[in-house]
Amino acid sequence: MYFLDVHGNPTETERFYSKSPDGVINSFDQTELGSTIPGHIYGLNLSAGFKGLDLTINFYGEGDVQKVNTARRRLEAMNSTGLNQMATTLNRWTTENPSTSMPRAVAGDPAGNNRGDDDIANSRWVEDAGFFRLNTWQLGYSLPGNLLDKTGGVVSRFRLFVGGQNNMIITNWSTLDPVNDTYPLPKSFFVGLNATF
Repeated sequence: MYFLDVHGNPTETERFYSKSPDGVINSFDQTELGSTIPGHIYGLNLSAGFKGLDLTINFYGEGDVQKVNTARRRLEAMNSTGLNQMATTLNRWTTENPSTSMPRAVAGDPAGNNRGDDDIANSRWVEDAGFFRLNTWQLGYSLPGNLLDKTGGVVSRFRLFVGGQNNMIITNWSTLDPVNDTYPLPKSFFVGLNATF
């Protein structure tokens, strides 16, 4: 990996770091990356009905947000032995595969490709965390009154429905969930029946 010489050592006039590069890569070259607070949040609720059928859909999204992909950071580091890695590491640098954005796999990481693994991340791990998610949906069918009348007034309402939660997400995030990779929202489907006697 190549690290950018962003700043320099402190000077008398610039007490914390120099705004001019100094030809040395060190802790003074750390800079702010991304924004974990979404620039915009949006949603969409749709409802429709026709001849006993009803459909309700709820979408939610966030945009202009970038953050460290900690799951990818753990699973693409390639700096230890015996740990599972992502399939993307198969495209790592080797003498037979020199043109790649994935560094070589080596214990101890002497080149410092993963520097900043503790509290500080490098831009290799920062990703677009924007998404558009289908939060919930439900499709139902209610039996018409003329069919319910045939029950002799025993059943006054009868509705069957199917639905789901978190069944679709559109995102550039490379692992499970841009909101929380550690505890991603579960995908679920359900079937139900409402009846009034």
